Amino acid sequence: MKRIDWVIFDLGGVLLEVDQGKIFNRLGSVTGLAPEVVAERLMAAPEMWHAFTISEVTPSQLSRRVGELLGTQIDESVVIQAFNAELGPEISTTTTILPALRTRTQVGCLSNTNSIHWDELLRSYAFMSEFDRRFASQLLGCAKPGRDIYEKVIGLLRVKPQDVLFFDDREENVVAARQLGWNARLYTSFDSLESGLKHFSLL
Repeated sequence: MKRIDWVIFDLGGVLLEVDQGKIFNRLGSVTGLAPEVVAERLMAAPEMWHAFTISEVTPSQLSRRVGELLGTQIDESVVIQAFNAELGPEISTTTTILPALRTRTQVGCLSNTNSIHWDELLRSYAFMSEFDRRFASQLLGCAKPGRDIYEKVIGLLRVKPQDVLFFDDREENVVAARQLGWNARLYTSFDSLESGLKHFSLL
């Protein structure tokens, strides 16, 4: 059986629940707009979301842009609270295996996130301390499923792609990783995670 040097997890949808709709609900309650109107206006600016994900936009700049899109001035603290409302409880079936898994191999995370979420994740989620390495799009300046982010992670870990087992809940991210030689598995439930770990004798 091939030796696995690293198990890398996506965060949202794998280790914690996320609900983007809560951003729209929170901003709607502040602006008086219906959540669906907030969603329509913000989702019509995908370049804003992407730029924030790779740190080309600061929280202050994001707040101004959100205000422009919603037709009102919004304080940065309100935008931060709204964005953090997206982060839900940890998925305990997954997070509880991290300590034992670390006795068998090295464990890391690789997530498309942003500076607002990252600060909250480090502050409020205990499982974030269970990683030997933490990789995030806003820190690396690129995002999944782009080729660059996978290549950067492999370079920083100083391993071969086939030495990594990767779990993500988005098919496009899994496909991109596989194309570069990673052992990538689509996370759909704890059963899919358990199957992947057992395949490499890690559970």
